[in-house]
Amino acid sequence: MVLEVISGPDEYDSTVINSDLIPNNPSEREYKIGYFPVTFKHPSLDAEIATKQADFISHLQNSGMQVVSLDFNLLEYIVPAYYILTTAEASSNLSRYDGLKYGASCQEKELEEQVKHTRSTYFGKEVKRRIMLGTFVLSEGYYDAYVAQAQKVRKILCDQVAEVFNQVDTLIFPVSPGTAFKIGDKSNDPVEMFLADIYTVFANLAGIPGISIPLFKHSNGMPFGLQVMASHLNELTLLSVAEKLVETNKSFQ
Repeated sequence: MVLEVISGPDEYDSTVINSDLIPNNPSEREYKIGYFPVTFKHPSLDAEIATKQADFISHLQNSGMQVVSLDFNLLEYIVPAYYILTTAEASSNLSRYDGLKYGASCQEKELEEQVKHTRSTYFGKEVKRRIMLGTFVLSEGYYDAYVAQAQKVRKILCDQVAEVFNQVDTLIFPVSPGTAFKIGDKSNDPVEMFLADIYTVFANLAGIPGISIPLFKHSNGMPFGLQVMASHLNELTLLSVAEKLVETNKSFQ
């Protein structure tokens, strides 16, 4: 119901996709689910999570659902490409927050000092880090080495994803290499924090819808689950398969 309300044209949003969802009954058909074994066997994935998810995939297959393995060779390139592109976007898009036109501002006599003081005071460490990284990769002499290469990776990924969705209706992924960590635990290691996004940035780069379903519980007491992704503008299939996985999980021990 929410999806029906928020989809389609919006006179207040110039970036919206002007395409209404076509009503259908997606839950009445059987879907073919794909997965990349490399994502469930990655060394960064917690062993307990990997075992539980592998057992659940077997349970889905034994329950009569079509679940097939597929090849994928871009996993190691996704996080680097994602962070190059998103930091470049952060550097560009956040330049408007200079304390002059709107938002918080630190008043100074000199214009340059006002901008510096405002941005230094109100941007957090992670935002500053991303602005600096983005400014670096966008700078002359480095754009072709970083941004252009990341865009090529995204193009290859989008082409591969299109081929994948010619074979299956949805993809399932882990959500995160581990369970949720305590606030501040990885603050001193931004690279480790970035690598925690290895599974979730796939949908962002490919421009496809995804959903995380907290199906399981770790021995440390924290929940974890599966991620489901569908092809571009195919949210109805995504929600239907997610619902089926939740139902199937009730019989999974």
